[in-house]
Amino acid sequence: MVNLEDDPIINAIHKGIKRDIQITLDNNCLRATVILIYAGMDAMAFLDMPKGQTEVKRKDFIDWAERYIHFPCKEQLTGADLYGARCSMLHAYGAVSRMSNAGECRVIGYMDKSLPEIRYETDEALKHLVLVSIPALKDAFFKGIDKFLVDAFSDKKKAEIVEERLRTFVQQFPYKPGGK
Repeated sequence: MVNLEDDPIINAIHKGIKRDIQITLDNNCLRATVILIYAGMDAMAFLDMPKGQTEVKRKDFIDWAERYIHFPCKEQLTGADLYGARCSMLHAYGAVSRMSNAGECRVIGYMDKSLPEIRYETDEALKHLVLVSIPALKDAFFKGIDKFLVDAFSDKKKAEIVEERLRTFVQQFPYKPGGK
């Protein structure tokens, strides 16, 4: 009998990336949720890199986010917005990044639940700032993961690359003393 716990999509993505994000959100650890979402986007961009490439580059992240991160409201975040926010949050635990300072993306601020899921001001002084609901960001990311996996495994050559890279992801297995 096949143990699905050994499957890296189940183990690393569903019981790892997604579960960890959901647990932090359920426990109102909103900053940790955002950090894990951006780290997860990096991981998905890693899976989606061209064959032979070994490190995720800015373009890989932006392209993955543009293709797979979508919200159910009119306003959307760009891949550049998300990459700038990722850099700021992961490297400086902040909201302003080198890209936002250069005018290459908007500054993303975070809200709890909100409808619409993304809010921004048309006021000239605030046009560089956009607010996103953290639960909506999580939902958009989870849907993006699911769509990416369907797309990747629908292409035999891409599936081989993704499967190989998935084997490098951190996975959790129970400790069995004596190897039993």
